[in-house]
Amino acid sequence: MLGTMRRLETQDMTYWFVNRAFDWSVVLQLVWTFDDVVDAGDLARMNAALGTGSLNRRVVLPSVPIARPRWSHSPETPDVVIDTRPIASDGIETWADAELETVTLDPVTGSTWRLRGTPTADGGFVVSLTALHLVADGRGMVAAAVAAATPGGSADPMPVATGRALLADLGDVATVVSQAGVGVTRAVTGALMSRADDGPGAPIRAVRAPMHERSPRAHTSWAVVSVSAAEWEQVARRHHGTANILFVAVITGALRAAGHLPADEPVKVGIPVSQRAEGDDRANATAGVSVMVLDEATAGGDLTALRRLCKQAYERLAAGTRPAMMHLRPLMNVLPVSVVAKVATAGDGMPDVMTSNLGVFGPEVARIGRKTASSVAFRGDAQGVDPDRHHRFGDGLQSWSVQVGDTLTFSVAAFDATAFADASQLRAGIAAELDAWGVVHRIR
Repeated sequence: MLGTMRRLETQDMTYWFVNRAFDWSVVLQLVWTFDDVVDAGDLARMNAALGTGSLNRRVVLPSVPIARPRWSHSPETPDVVIDTRPIASDGIETWADAELETVTLDPVTGSTWRLRGTPTADGGFVVSLTALHLVADGRGMVAAAVAAATPGGSADPMPVATGRALLADLGDVATVVSQAGVGVTRAVTGALMSRADDGPGAPIRAVRAPMHERSPRAHTSWAVVSVSAAEWEQVARRHHGTANILFVAVITGALRAAGHLPADEPVKVGIPVSQRAEGDDRANATAGVSVMVLDEATAGGDLTALRRLCKQAYERLAAGTRPAMMHLRPLMNVLPVSVVAKVATAGDGMPDVMTSNLGVFGPEVARIGRKTASSVAFRGDAQGVDPDRHHRFGDGLQSWSVQVGDTLTFSVAAFDATAFADASQLRAGIAAELDAWGVVHRIR
């Protein structure tokens, strides 16, 4: 069993760290909306299949300090939850928000995912799949859901841990120390290259007011947008961009239009990049780039400059050029949590905008059993953010897009209350930006 042992990797450790340091659980959610009722038996079969797949993993703590925790397949499968009381047909987002905010998931002692469904008053049905980001990134979660919902589909689970494997843990200590040393060397080299990730000559932004001042309630506001994927592509091409570049431009432009950033300062945009290959069973296989956007995302304008900025960032990532802080992540295994928390929250490295494009998927993503959803949406948030403490999970706007067939749906989360005080302001801001680009849309 030692030969198949899998440790938490660098990308996973970020979510493990915030859980230990701040008691946060970063949770991802897929939401399917159906026009009629999904069969309870089909949900039960999907739930059972999820229990044999990659989501149903848990963390096994190491037996010695510094060694990384390892993955094990969880021997228990959480029960599917099917509500009996219908929700209002206009209450789908409220129900989904509540599930995302309150579902109880635990990587060590409890379940790391949950499948839940509820009927709607108009005869429809809503299904939510939640999972800890620790156990899956967006693409990994979608793949697990599709495998579980497809008759005969399968996904290989983690092996079951048979013990604490003291010798393996001791060996991993040497690996961790070596990785930390290499990371420090690379970080020093990266720092000397001066703002490598943002590109040469990138504009500098002023230090923002602390997030606990801009978000005193630590409350996330949500908007969910659906558009024709074909029309979206046409608008992007008309402005010399791509579908993903238009996505970046719309979310960045909406934050800029909110007016809480000085016009002469750039918006820092973080863009996750999947590095998952065929057969890749890592929980998280995502890197990321950031770009400083000044006037390259003007509504209705030319997208060439923004496309060039993003392409240069992707090229730097492919060449292995990363910000110094990225190389220091192995130190999370070596230094005390309190020290890492102080370093991680210093400065103003948090992006103002995050745009995560999960990609284009076939109709199988929308199917559960014999029913096909009219809408599929994806999002994520952190549970446990305490408004009485200074730390916050996100800044500005974060958005996740997924295309299923000819429908592109993106969920938008607003973390900065000085930009968008509530969901109605967020919806109005996103709608205004889409109108400025000439994109017909539905927003809720």
